[in-house]
Amino acid sequence: MKLAFALLVGALGAWSAPDFSGSWKANVTKSTFGPFPSPDKYTRVIDHKEPTLKIEETQASERGEWKAIMNLATDGKETKSEMRGNELKSVTKWDGEVLVVKSKLNFNGTEVELSDRMTLSDDKKTMTLQRKIDAPQGSMEQSVVFERQETAAK
Repeated sequence: MKLAFALLVGALGAWSAPDFSGSWKANVTKSTFGPFPSPDKYTRVIDHKEPTLKIEETQASERGEWKAIMNLATDGKETKSEMRGNELKSVTKWDGEVLVVKSKLNFNGTEVELSDRMTLSDDKKTMTLQRKIDAPQGSMEQSVVFERQETAAK
């Protein structure tokens, strides 16, 4: 019994959170955006220093470009950010190696709930965002595949 407990504690101590840091570009041909048209541009720059993540997101389409900066904490504490000029409240936790972000957005007086699940491929070159959007008009799902962008050496 003591050996099993020691092995369990050792295994738990060895776990480290996947590091999402980097510059990411959506591969729109591998992604699905539900009823929304694919964006012309969708990028994320992530600075991940456990337990905090800062995500700078840019999307562009024929309707224009918009940016968001999300400040998240993986310890389950609520954080506040802004998306398209609207307040975004998020609670972020780990589910194994999956980063789960539950957010509420007051979008022009309408409450929208976002449920995100972010995963990183074994080779750390692909990040997948599974998003469920719940709004008064109904629910929809998206799957966005991001590819890591190489950065120039400094």
